[in-house]
Amino acid sequence: MSQLQLNLEKAIEEFKKMAQEISDGERQVPISHGNTESVTVTRNKVAAALNTIFPINAATLQDHFINLMPTLAICSSPKAFRTAWDLRSKTLSIHDTEAVSNDGGQLIPVNENDRLLKCEQQGVVLGAEKKLIMAIRHSEGNYDDILDELGRFTYQPPRDTSGMLRYRWCQFLSKKIGIPYLIIAIMWFEYKLSSEINQLFILAPAKIIDFNDDLEDINKAIHHPLKLQLVSRSEAYESINLIKSFGTDDLGIDVRIPISDALAREWSYDKINSTRKGRQIKEWAQKTGKKCPGEICQHKHFSSLRSQDIAFGHIISQKWSSAFTFILDKVHHPDNLYLTCKPCNSSLSDNFPDKTLKTKVSEEGTIGDWIRNFEKEIRDH
Repeated sequence: MSQLQLNLEKAIEEFKKMAQEISDGERQVPISHGNTESVTVTRNKVAAALNTIFPINAATLQDHFINLMPTLAICSSPKAFRTAWDLRSKTLSIHDTEAVSNDGGQLIPVNENDRLLKCEQQGVVLGAEKKLIMAIRHSEGNYDDILDELGRFTYQPPRDTSGMLRYRWCQFLSKKIGIPYLIIAIMWFEYKLSSEINQLFILAPAKIIDFNDDLEDINKAIHHPLKLQLVSRSEAYESINLIKSFGTDDLGIDVRIPISDALAREWSYDKINSTRKGRQIKEWAQKTGKKCPGEICQHKHFSSLRSQDIAFGHIISQKWSSAFTFILDKVHHPDNLYLTCKPCNSSLSDNFPDKTLKTKVSEEGTIGDWIRNFEKEIRDH
């Protein structure tokens, strides 16, 4: 069974328990500036909504996001999407199209054969099996039209229990799997290209953010909007590739969630080798009973070694990475580093770790693993 399937089954079980906390009552859903609509939520409607969302398996989840990949190729940059958003007009001029294009925008003509490029008023577009949200359509004049400098915005809540619960499920899925949940954001404009084509679309990938408050009390937050942030195509591809990795059976290793670029830079080899940060890692490893993964020292506890006798090893060696330049910028990444003793590190030379050593490194954890799980504790040393 794949790691994705295991995580998904746990998420479904936990989410269903959370949904049982939703009580009968009216929810005031925003529909425009200062106006709301009363929507009745009942336990029966919640149960019916769960039946439309589940069952879902890893293959369905994986296919949903893989199916977004062709669309990403025609998506615009976050900057261009913001430029289009700030036009505050449903009609584009030639000068408008030039401004959007100059910022990395791709303006796509209407296509009635594509679900995302049709002239429809439907706001939320579901995936092929109608289990998950695939896209949202934005039109100027909605109840909240604020897109901040970081590309963050909210998308109005649905006016039915099924739609509300699907918002919360997508948030919960993102949290439990640890991979940003991607949605295609779409805007459309009037622009006459020919007698037959008079609509243009601009698309950008976005991820669900800031969901912890909504998930803390799902009964109180069931009708809340989605909070989204525009992302680059490269970030979107990275998330989908991670989902593909999680869905692979029999890898024999754990798939790791990427750490942020800021953390990767802060804890890279050049920042921890022979520095205070490096001493913090070594002291934490000594205090927590970590052992050297190497065979030469017979897996000595770091607590039995002096700090100067502990080293940072590379899984892919520095010299080997020079032969394949595409990994040169990753060789000093915390996920390519592990703590070892100097004799074991020297014995490896420029070779790859053998299967036994790789297993031990995975068991003890890479430096990246430690930063993911124990960043605060390490910093406290």
